[in-house]
Amino acid sequence: MLKQSIKTSLYLLAFIFFANIAAAQVKSDTPAPFTDKDMVQWDYHSTVIGEDYTIYVHFPPGYDTTKTKYPVLYVTDGDWNMTVAMNCFNMLRQDYETTEALIVGIGYGSQPNQRSRDLNPTTGGPKFISFIEREVIPFIQSKYRVSDNKALYGYSFGGMFTTMVLFEHPNLFNMIFIGAPGNSGSELIPSAKKYFANNHDINCRVFLGVGSFELLTSKNIRDFKIYMENQHCKGLDIAIAITPNAGHGAALAQVMQNAIKFAYCKQHKAIDISAKQLEQYAGNYQIAGDDKNKFKTYVAEGKLYFVQNDAIPMVIVPYAKASFFMYENERADITFHTEGNKMYMVFSFPNEKPTRLDKVN
Repeated sequence: MLKQSIKTSLYLLAFIFFANIAAAQVKSDTPAPFTDKDMVQWDYHSTVIGEDYTIYVHFPPGYDTTKTKYPVLYVTDGDWNMTVAMNCFNMLRQDYETTEALIVGIGYGSQPNQRSRDLNPTTGGPKFISFIEREVIPFIQSKYRVSDNKALYGYSFGGMFTTMVLFEHPNLFNMIFIGAPGNSGSELIPSAKKYFANNHDINCRVFLGVGSFELLTSKNIRDFKIYMENQHCKGLDIAIAITPNAGHGAALAQVMQNAIKFAYCKQHKAIDISAKQLEQYAGNYQIAGDDKNKFKTYVAEGKLYFVQNDAIPMVIVPYAKASFFMYENERADITFHTEGNKMYMVFSFPNEKPTRLDKVN
C-alpha cells in the first residue's frame, strides 16, 4: 500500500513538472490566428536550446465536433512543410480512406532559420530532439486532444535528423519518415549497424523517399531497405518510394505525400486469383429500378474488368477471395455475394450508403 502511495505521488509530481515546463515557455496565453482558419501558431521559448521557435498546429477535419483523440504528425522545417502536409492530406482523402492527424510544425517564424544547426546530427541535432521530447511533445499533449501515436517527418537535413532519431531514440515515435536524407543517405546503413550491434529489434514504421535524379541517395535508400529487412525485425514495417523524374527540390511534395499515404491511408494488398476463379464474377449487373445504367464485368488477360455503360473499363483487383478494389480510387470497396444461387456485388464508400448491383446474366 505504501509503495503504491509513493508511486502515485511520483506520477503526480512528474505530471506537474512537465505541465509546468509546457506552460512556462509559451510566450502568450493564447495562440496567434493563422491565415488558414484550421491552423494556429504559438511563439515558444525553448529552455533546452535557449532560443525562440514558432510551433504551428493544424487541426484535422472534425476536431471541434468530436471527442476523438488524434495521432500527431510532427514535421521539421515547419515554416514551409506545414502547407505541404496540409495539402497532402486534402488531396489523399479524396482517393483513400484516411486516418486524420493533428499536424504540428516546428519552425522559426521571424527568427533566424537555424535548420543547418538543429537538424544536423553532428551539431545541434541532439539538443533539438531533446527540445522536441522534453518541451514540444508535452506541450502539445497538454493543449490538444491527441493519442499516443506520434510520427516525425524530415526532408534533406531533416532526413538526416529523423535517421538519427530512429536509431538513437527508437521508442519516441511510432513512425519515422526520412525524406531525401543529406549526405546522399550515406549515414543510413552505418547508423543501423551501430544500433544493431546492441539491439535485435526495432518497433517502428519507417518510410524513405527521394527523387530519382538523386542517384546515389536512391541507391543508398534501396540498400538500406534490404539491410533492414535482413535483420528480420518483428516490429519493423518499412517502405520506400522513388519519385520519378525529380530532383531534390521537385520531389519534396511527392515524398511527403507518399509518406502520409504510407502512414495514414488505407491501402489494399493485392493477391493473386486465377482467371478461372475470376470468371465466376463475370457478367452483366444492374441496380434495382435503374434501367439507364448498365454494368458489366469481364475477364481479360487474367484480370477482372468493370465497366459502366460506355465508359473506359477499369481493372478491379482482388485483396481477398471475393473482395476487390480499384487503384484509381481505393476508397471504394467492392465485394461479391451469393444469395439463393444469385450473385450480386456491393460498392461501399466510407460514410456512404452501399450500392447493390444484381447480376442479371
